[in-house]
Amino acid sequence: KQEVPAYINFKGFYLVENTDFTFSQSDDLLTSDIRDVWVYVNGKFIGAFPLNPSDTTFECVFPILKEGKHKIELRPGIIYNGINSMREEQVFYTTYIDSVDLVPGEEITIPKQPIMYNAARCSMPFKETFESYFINFQQADIVGKEPLSMATTSGDSVKYGNHCGAIYFENNGHNKYISKDSIFCNNDNGIILEIDYNSNVPFEIGMYGRSSSAETSKYISAVRLTPPQKGGWQKIYVLLSKVWNTLGYPTSFKIYLEAFNPDNVSNPFIHVDNIK
Repeated sequence: KQEVPAYINFKGFYLVENTDFTFSQSDDLLTSDIRDVWVYVNGKFIGAFPLNPSDTTFECVFPILKEGKHKIELRPGIIYNGINSMREEQVFYTTYIDSVDLVPGEEITIPKQPIMYNAARCSMPFKETFESYFINFQQADIVGKEPLSMATTSGDSVKYGNHCGAIYFENNGHNKYISKDSIFCNNDNGIILEIDYNSNVPFEIGMYGRSSSAETSKYISAVRLTPPQKGGWQKIYVLLSKVWNTLGYPTSFKIYLEAFNPDNVSNPFIHVDNIK
């Protein structure tokens, strides 16, 4: 028997502040790149659907083979490490839950929904928006360490707020920057680094730490990003859990950024913002 589904026209998500956190979340900090909606009906997963971009929103239409009133859960989905095959629910965001009355052949519109960081499931021990002149990154492994530069120009250089961080590749090899403060974490299964970036040369994101008391600290790469083909600012969610599994002693690490210029690009730059 051919069943006729009901349809949901979902207009997407947008990120808002969660006042349960002890720190304020400005609009600059609340950047996101939600690509999918993961759909559950009566607690059962029925599929993940891409949110197709339009001029004003990210939205999609998906079918549900149900009739009558049902509980629906819509969960935000992201891409880890910029790899399309690594699509997952963003468990650190909240979920939209509602009851809908499904009619076969008819479409229900759910407007764009606010979500927030889920304070019950995550903490945010590291935040750098480059809006303060105390910048939590400095040059690594050299004498006379310099802080990461701050860009203040308008246009493509700064997209969020009034400032962003800037790495300008130097042929002298001083192209690695490390966080000044250690990040403490005893959860090796759920560490995500978010970063907004704009660059014309590749750069690496990784962790610095030890795997045992007998070892010295070392740098381990998590991902190397290439310049965006279309240019402009991008956002990425970097999965750090596998790297942290190789470190984890005692319970702290640092974040590092390292620039490369294999193609000898003139005027090489990497702009970064909203690292959390």
